[in-house]
Amino acid sequence: YQSQSVKFTEWISLLTLCLAPLIAHIIAGVPTPIYLSRRRPVWHSLLGHFNPTSILWRYFVITDRRARAKRWRPIDMAASCALFWTRNGWDGSEEMMLKSRELCTRAPSLRRISFTSISAATTLIVTIQGVQSVYSPMAGFFNGDFAFSLAFNSIFSSIAFLGLMRLPAAFWLTNDYSYMDIDRIQTVMAKPGSASTLSAVGLLNLDYGLSVSPEEIFHPSNSWRSMLIRMIFLIPLIGSVALSAASIAQPQPGYGLFFTGTFLTLTAFYLVLIIGVIVIVTVYFWTGNTSSTVLPCIESTWYKVYTGLLIVLMIIAMVVSGLETRKSKCGIYTTFRPYYDQFGCAGT
Repeated sequence: YQSQSVKFTEWISLLTLCLAPLIAHIIAGVPTPIYLSRRRPVWHSLLGHFNPTSILWRYFVITDRRARAKRWRPIDMAASCALFWTRNGWDGSEEMMLKSRELCTRAPSLRRISFTSISAATTLIVTIQGVQSVYSPMAGFFNGDFAFSLAFNSIFSSIAFLGLMRLPAAFWLTNDYSYMDIDRIQTVMAKPGSASTLSAVGLLNLDYGLSVSPEEIFHPSNSWRSMLIRMIFLIPLIGSVALSAASIAQPQPGYGLFFTGTFLTLTAFYLVLIIGVIVIVTVYFWTGNTSSTVLPCIESTWYKVYTGLLIVLMIIAMVVSGLETRKSKCGIYTTFRPYYDQFGCAGT
């Protein structure tokens, strides 16, 4: 292996750059669950929420829900962003959005996020990462040196593409809310007189709740509004597959179609990820099953296996790239052998 020439301090920097897009993706896209049942989810039930497919689906439904809303209130935005665990499992339905109003103890003050909020700062950060994730591969594609500059520090940079997919929902992605969980509910209900007035603990009693049906609040899921949002989300995903295919088929200057193990394993990971996302969301778009912020198949065995496969491919890509990464004579980290520096460093 050729990574033995990389110093320990350099590995710390490379590892930080490698994991930064993944950490940003998790912090920005996965909400903290609100448990409304004593029975807690098992570990593999939580794992599906970290799948990029689940995060993209949440972004889509929040955008779709806002586009279809006949009336949109701050508490609706909070409930759409929250993740509820009930006795029946994960629930992000429009019905749950209405039921959860009785459990909300703090709602946002606006119908959109504040431009000075943490949510706005998070969106700005992941958007900048997302722009870089698109610019770098495209610049490498046109310059013909994308494969040469691929190394341990950049293997997951394309994950930051999620930052751009977050943009349509950015105005309504908030964490400025709080809900009563099962522990607090039972504590409050155990107090004398609490059954008659939950407002004593700050519960928000709004002017309409369970008496309102989702049909009164939202336009149908087959309306032109929903169709437009589906196109906005689907077209960039298809474009990313085309860019990946073009990068694979592009001959590299001086060494044709020679690829490293890092490039091949990483290509397998991203193709499995993107094709899986496209197939899953297209099926639900076609069937009209788009009302829940929780991906409908998130508890399915095959989806858990799919998530596990993505994790295995990520680990393989990290191991392979970790063995192949070295610093070229021009200072660029690469996974190509030293012989190819004469081609990869030609323009530096």
